[in-house]
Amino acid sequence: RAASVYYDGLLLGSVTTPSGRKVGIDGYVVLGNEFNSYGGDFNYPFGGELFKVNLFDKELSAAEVKEMADGGLCSEVEEKYGRSRYLKWEDMLLEEKSGD
Repeated sequence: RAASVYYDGLLLGSVTTPSGRKVGIDGYVVLGNEFNSYGGDFNYPFGGELFKVNLFDKELSAAEVKEMADGGLCSEVEEKYGRSRYLKWEDMLLEEKSGD
């Protein structure tokens, strides 16, 4: 499996992960910082803003990512992916936050 990161519709990079690897129910997703391990240190804090971050349970094509980027901040293009949006931006907004 490949994990790819896009910014404004442009591919920043990809890595290949072993098949069957999943974030468990007790797993952590850390955005905007480096997380060494549970209870470990946080390094390199992110001082910007994140908006409309979504994690999908499938790899999107470059054209699908570009469609979302071209739609702009107010679009709802990502809504058409339904349950494939594994972690939704609007759900993350409801979660407890930590840090500055």
